[in-house]
Amino acid sequence: MTDLDVDGIRFTFDDNWSAVKWDDTDAYNLHIGKLQGPGHGTKAVDIIGLREGLPFLFEVKDFRGPGIAIANLHRDLPLEIGFKARDTTAGLVGAVSRGVTGLPAEWLAAVASDHNIVQVVAWIAEDSARPGEPEHKRKVRLSEREASIAQRLAWLTERRRIRVEDPLREISVRGVTARSLAGAGPARPRP
Repeated sequence: MTDLDVDGIRFTFDDNWSAVKWDDTDAYNLHIGKLQGPGHGTKAVDIIGLREGLPFLFEVKDFRGPGIAIANLHRDLPLEIGFKARDTTAGLVGAVSRGVTGLPAEWLAAVASDHNIVQVVAWIAEDSARPGEPEHKRKVRLSEREASIAQRLAWLTERRRIRVEDPLREISVRGVTARSLAGAGPARPRP
């Protein structure tokens, strides 16, 4: 079992998984993570993983709490996720080309073997609905967000390989569970 804490949520990956927080790895920090500049910087998904030879990228967002959804209303979340997937993939390729060992090489080998298509999962924890938002409008908003994320990731993967879900309500990825950490969500202090 592997426990990874991201954005106030603990993800537990069963023994069928090889999963790491990408920006905690030497492959990230000693290589592409150094590519920073004024107004620009390398982006990174939160978790990279392998299960049964299938490569995964996971991005986690916790938008729970008063005013959080409103504060994030004008963010281009699909574009952010697209940049993170792009930079993570480039970082993995670079790490392997430099001879960095461990999960990155296994991840790329999984992509190359049998042309496994990368699975991208956006785990977005948020309150049930925005204040005053009817359920049907919420469903439309979430559907549009998922379609937009799929569009931004079309260069990397197929639409059916992209999942957008709330990890505290549903996880369709086998062998993974999630729970909120103490002080997370609405109780967590925000910048």
